[in-house]
Amino acid sequence: MKRYFILFLIILLSGCSMITDRITTRKELEKKVPLCAILVPNELRYGALGEDLKDGVLLGLNDIDSKIYDTDADPIQAIEQAKFAIFNDGVTCIIGPLLSSTAIPVACISELAGVPMISPTATEQRLPFIGEFIYKLYSPIDVEEIALARYIMSKLRFYRIAVLASDDSYGKDITLRFKNEIEKLGGIVSNVFYYTPGSSNLRETMLSLRDIDVNAIFIPAYESDIPGIASQFAYYEVLDSTTAILGLKEWGYPEIVDEYKNYLPHVILTSLSDFGRYPEFEKAFKDRYNKIPTEAAIMGYSAAKIFVLALKDGANSRKSLYSWLSKSKSIQPLSGISLSKEGLISYIRIFEVSRGELRELK
Repeated sequence: MKRYFILFLIILLSGCSMITDRITTRKELEKKVPLCAILVPNELRYGALGEDLKDGVLLGLNDIDSKIYDTDADPIQAIEQAKFAIFNDGVTCIIGPLLSSTAIPVACISELAGVPMISPTATEQRLPFIGEFIYKLYSPIDVEEIALARYIMSKLRFYRIAVLASDDSYGKDITLRFKNEIEKLGGIVSNVFYYTPGSSNLRETMLSLRDIDVNAIFIPAYESDIPGIASQFAYYEVLDSTTAILGLKEWGYPEIVDEYKNYLPHVILTSLSDFGRYPEFEKAFKDRYNKIPTEAAIMGYSAAKIFVLALKDGANSRKSLYSWLSKSKSIQPLSGISLSKEGLISYIRIFEVSRGELRELK
């Protein structure tokens, strides 16, 4: 068995080496006039979001040359389209793809070919780890749990925390980032429980939560799940007067607060300071496309504006664009959107809900 594994490893490494050789010998195919590749899916499930992303990018690019490539929400087709854009069309940069499942393989091709890629919407937080040519746009949504962790550790001194999160990639990713930040600051995430989104029966989880000794319970739940979770906390008498619920922005929606105010004595939550309020962009987008922009459109527009700013500074080739992006990670094309997370912490506000009364915590 070990012999077969070694043979497989040799074949794999040889294949990667051949791919790298074929890519590096074709680097000089870049066009002299800057060209932006926009990778989006026309596939039925994601077509509307893909169109919004594309429209936002085109609005941001204005008159700069661009070409649209259909990934079909399929990793293999995304790779084929990225290769065609890089090696046949000689694009200067790539914006997209929409989804993490297609952004990851495209990022690998872009990195090997030395083509800067800006990902506006992929949720995979580790995407930039693929290489130095890969950049991801962040908004305050991406740092909510980090800002919350820093606040409760520095101001409230909650050192023992449990987590109740949805049993999917969203819940698991947020839990990991929250847990890492808490432990970095000296706290302990003692227990992690996952629930099936939409589930109305959390009896076993509630009984387990009732039996543990923690200062707070972090619940990054979907908006639709919060009322049911809150009522079960009350039904199973999980909380005492000293235990707080920690949540993200969904916990602050007025209709949601009304749903849980009689069940939960103390909730601490995040709010995004003015993120998504861009009247000039919204007017321009609505005038051009006769529709209201989604978050995908906002992020696509922001990625395009970064490319525009780079071109104005003379970064009109793959190499110079890479250099410019590496030095400009803190730049914000729209307020609260950046290539770096750290500068976005200040956009997060912390609130407390006590018996239905909402107040900001300083």
